[in-house]
Amino acid sequence: MKSNLLKDKIAIVTGASGGIGQEIVKLLDQNGIRLVITDIDEERLNEIGKELSQEPLTIQCDITKLDQVKNLISQTLEKYETIDILINTVGTIVPALFEDATYKDIEKQISVNLMGIIRCIKEVIPVMKKAGKGNIVTISSLAGIVTETYSSIYTATKFALRGLGFTLNLELKKYNIAVSTIFPDSVDTPMLEFEAKHGGSPLTFRAEPVKPEKVAKLVLKAIVKKKVELYIPRSEGILSKFIMCFPKVVQKLWPRFERKGEKKKEEFIRNLEN
Repeated sequence: MKSNLLKDKIAIVTGASGGIGQEIVKLLDQNGIRLVITDIDEERLNEIGKELSQEPLTIQCDITKLDQVKNLISQTLEKYETIDILINTVGTIVPALFEDATYKDIEKQISVNLMGIIRCIKEVIPVMKKAGKGNIVTISSLAGIVTETYSSIYTATKFALRGLGFTLNLELKKYNIAVSTIFPDSVDTPMLEFEAKHGGSPLTFRAEPVKPEKVAKLVLKAIVKKKVELYIPRSEGILSKFIMCFPKVVQKLWPRFERKGEKKKEEFIRNLEN
C-alpha cells in the first residue's frame, strides 16, 4: 500500500530498531513521511537512518523514563513544529509461569509494554489536539485478545493496551485523532527467537510466524483508513475473539493447543540451530 496523502507528514516511531519497527520505518519512508526514529539503541538507529531516502531525526529514548519521553516530544516540535503520527512498537517479554516470575521482571514488562506507551500517548495528545488531527497506532499482540500461558504479565499488558486503544478511540474522536491497535500473531523477529530459547509459551509457536513486513503494511492501512483494530492473520483474530467468549471452551482447548505448540517450538529451535 502506498498513499500520497501521507507525504511530508511527521511521524514518531518508537522501538524503531526492533524487528517490526525497522519495517515500519522503511515503509513510511517509502510513502514520503518525515520520520523521527527513537529507541534505546542509538547505534542501530543511526544505521537504519542511513538506509532511508530522507534523513530522519534520530533520538535515543528510554520510554520508561518520563523526562526522556518529554525530551523526545520537545525535540520533534523544535524541528518540525508538529506531530501527525505516533507509532508505538516497543515491547518486551520475560517468559515464566506467574508463580516463578520475579517482581523485577513483572515491573519491567509493565513499565515498558504499558506505562511506556501510556507516557508516549499522554505527551503527544496536546500536540495533536492543537493541530486538530492525528493518528496514534500501537502494536499490541494476539496475546492481547487470547490468554497465553508462561506469559501472564506480557498478556496482561497487551490486554490493557486493547482497552486503552478502544477507550482513547472514543475519547479523542472529537479532536479528529484516530487511535488504532494492531494485533499480530507471533512475528518472525529476534524477540520470537528469544522466547523460543527462554521458555516462551508453546501457544506462540502454534502457527507459522508472520513476517514483520506484513505488520508494517497493516500499520499503514490503520493510518490511512483510521481502523480501530486490525489483526494478522485476520482469521486468527476473528477466531480468537470468538473463542474468548467461552471460557470453559478455552480451558478444554488450551492443553491441546499447547501440545501442538510445543512440537512447533521444538521444530523452530531446531531450524535456528541448522
